[in-house]
Amino acid sequence: MTRRWRLRALVAALVLQVLVLLGLLGYARYPVWFGNEVVLRTVPVDPRDLLRGNYARLRYDISEAPMPEVGVPRVGREVYVQLRRQGRVWKAVDTRYSPPPGDFIRGHIRAVRVGSVTVEYGIEAYFAPKDKALELERRLRQGGLARVRIATDGRAALVSVEDTGEGTGEGAGGPP
Repeated sequence: MTRRWRLRALVAALVLQVLVLLGLLGYARYPVWFGNEVVLRTVPVDPRDLLRGNYARLRYDISEAPMPEVGVPRVGREVYVQLRRQGRVWKAVDTRYSPPPGDFIRGHIRAVRVGSVTVEYGIEAYFAPKDKALELERRLRQGGLARVRIATDGRAALVSVEDTGEGTGEGAGGPP
């Protein structure tokens, strides 16, 4: 091979790697850029992990979703939880194995209970510097609100977490 062909092959390989990385970034950020914003009620579960860094582990009201009416729920199975706005926050109203009409979020069943399923959506960890993670845990003891953007295919991205201002007399941000 000539030197020119080697240079072209190297440039093509670098361009391909950059395109793959940009594609992965676009796939991950798509819900944030184009998704519909919903507000979900949340509480912290665990503020830190020595291996993963400082973060608040969140649990949502919609983590306990209604039992699907059709089919057998299995741990790990993909589900679509239909959401309906009730006041400031959105609530889970139905669980299906295919996308329902209207607003919905996509997740995976983590546990099956009597009359409900526990669903994980991939938005259960909120990373922050150590001081902010500890402050967030303190402020969210009575619960909080999470701003989540949901793409049309149900993929969700956590945008922010704030306290409700109940009990402390202050909020972490403006109204949703």
